[in-house]
Amino acid sequence: MPRRRRSRYAFYRRLRLLRQTQHRLKVRRSVLLALLVVFALPLMAVPAIAAESVGDLPAVDGLSSSGLHQDMLIFDRHGTLIDDIGDHGDHRIVVPLNYMSPFVRQASIAIEDHTFFHNNGVDLGGIARAAIENYTSHRITQGGSTISQQLVKQVFIGPNPPPTIQRKLKEATLAIELNNRYSKEQILEMYLNTIYYGSQSYGVEAAARAFFHSNAHDLTLGQAAMLAGLPQAPTQNSPLINPTKARSRQLEVLKAMVSQKMITPAQELAAENEKLQFFYPSNPLQAPHFVDYVLQVLDKQFHIRPSDRKGYRIYTTLDLNLQHLGETVVRNQVASQGSYYDFHDGALVAMDPKNGQVLAMVGGADYYRPGGQINMATTTTRQPGSSFKMFTYTAAIESGKLNMTSPIYDQPLTFPLGGGPKGDKPYAPQNYDQRYHGTLPLKMAMGNSLNIPAIKVELLTGIPAVLDTARRMGVTSLNQPDNAYGTSLTLGGYGVSPLDMVTGASTLATLGVRHRPAPVLHIQDGLGKTVFNYDPAKNEFRAVSQQVSFIIDSIMSDDRNRCMEFGCGGDLTLPGRHVAAKTGTTQDFRDNWTVGFTPSLAAAVWVGNPDNHPLAHNSTGIVGAAPIWHQFMTQALAQHPDEWFTKPAGVDQVGENYYLPGTEYLPSTLAGPWPVCRFGSYNPSTVTDAQLTVNGLPCVIYSGRGSSTSGGRKRRP
Repeated sequence: MPRRRRSRYAFYRRLRLLRQTQHRLKVRRSVLLALLVVFALPLMAVPAIAAESVGDLPAVDGLSSSGLHQDMLIFDRHGTLIDDIGDHGDHRIVVPLNYMSPFVRQASIAIEDHTFFHNNGVDLGGIARAAIENYTSHRITQGGSTISQQLVKQVFIGPNPPPTIQRKLKEATLAIELNNRYSKEQILEMYLNTIYYGSQSYGVEAAARAFFHSNAHDLTLGQAAMLAGLPQAPTQNSPLINPTKARSRQLEVLKAMVSQKMITPAQELAAENEKLQFFYPSNPLQAPHFVDYVLQVLDKQFHIRPSDRKGYRIYTTLDLNLQHLGETVVRNQVASQGSYYDFHDGALVAMDPKNGQVLAMVGGADYYRPGGQINMATTTTRQPGSSFKMFTYTAAIESGKLNMTSPIYDQPLTFPLGGGPKGDKPYAPQNYDQRYHGTLPLKMAMGNSLNIPAIKVELLTGIPAVLDTARRMGVTSLNQPDNAYGTSLTLGGYGVSPLDMVTGASTLATLGVRHRPAPVLHIQDGLGKTVFNYDPAKNEFRAVSQQVSFIIDSIMSDDRNRCMEFGCGGDLTLPGRHVAAKTGTTQDFRDNWTVGFTPSLAAAVWVGNPDNHPLAHNSTGIVGAAPIWHQFMTQALAQHPDEWFTKPAGVDQVGENYYLPGTEYLPSTLAGPWPVCRFGSYNPSTVTDAQLTVNGLPCVIYSGRGSSTSGGRKRRP
């Protein structure tokens, strides 16, 4: 034999002998530890000797399954789990013992501690048997730890402690103390909620969900036997990693159950033949933007965080069916029209107007793409465009200065200031179709979303009054001093979230009663104690009168008011159903919106680009957001009858028009030309507020006659 080969042979022979020696030492050490425990435990009756042997011991008082660190679970309104928030991927969901399948209880006792109901926390015979078996087989094949000892190890000592004599004595002492303080049922419940099963699952409920997509209550005998075999070696026995070893361990559990007369041989055979399907760990997260929003509300309103690990059960207002519908229509519209119009994201929020409950929230077309975690449904950085005009016209009707038939002259206007980045250049607003339409009634100016009439209405009503109305109706982002807002307010020139817009629409849908968005119905802590129940009555605020709301609802729901710009019977209508709607498109076509409602459902839709680059081909709310809104509302209301409001007392009707009492015949203030400034020239840096005002209104430096609407190409708002 060549020298090199003999050298290599000798090396491997010495390595094998070394390993065998180490293994024998390990086995002998386990035997020694077992014997020491057997003979030392009787001495534990002497407190001084016990204290000297094991040192200070933690108190076992106050233990309970519900006190264990566990996941926060978030459900939809029907009790469907939408997110399980663990600790860096680890999961524990505590359930009571009587909820667990009897099979999992029996299987765990059979394989881990068959004397469980008879021992005092330590099985001396089991320790001795394990020591003899390990010594005979020259390897560690059995452990002598009881269920009580395993629980002590998990709770007080740690999952991978050093195998010292002191630790074993400490573990045994605490196990005996545990049995003196708690019933066997309590100990078994804590054990089954504590022990590690692999796949980042602590406790049988988390394990049942992870491996079988089931729960502890519904585990079959075959599933229970498989799980009961895992705690001994969660990785080695895992059916996902080592299916052969897992199968062998499962059969071992079943045989133990038969030998202890927990099941019959026939049941054993049936369980052996049971086809088990295993699942790799996965995150059940649904409605991710909504979940992020709920977590923010929990933190801010209730000071509850997943990191608390207190096992809160959060029952939300989300309707998962409507959520999936919203996600589908947003995704489909972005996929089908986004390339042509150059929009690549969208958001949708749906609310029950009667109580403020958030039924659906789509914060973006794809949560998992780069930047997709930004919730466009709650961000306040996007401008609402002309959809904001519903607040302007509500304030105008409320002021009593205008009614739904008040004539408004649509004409070219150039204000001395307001243009340019510093507002120090002339500002000449335009309608989206680049035309002027002469004199129209207020209801048509609103319905056709004409900008210049809206500015006139805003300035006559007063910007502070418009701000006040918007804030009362639910807009939370306009929180700067009133003088920080300019003429472009009514054109949606300041950031507002879709969530705020749907709140405002919902306020009109309840004839003026505002509910702040409410995403949470019910909260329970880990003990099953209710810590919150949503009460809509505590979330009601009379923001606008019934009468004013009814008049605005009548304008927004009459399709004839918008036919001039939008055409009749388009996506802002729902066939056979009363519905109110308003579109919005911002400067340079960077955002487009549709907001609308019935008495039982309100929805706001935004489409655009997160990086704020403009859309292409004059993309407006009617071609971007309106199709999403229309499809969502049509399908969401498919099983609901048509409904609308009855005329409240305090509203006068003349023909098909509605008025606040005494406002039927108001002066035609906006029917004539707008006041022209009285200076011939001005210096933007020195001009005074008095010079910029005529008859109490901001004056213009140019007020021309508008052209007719005939001819030319139109751009729709």
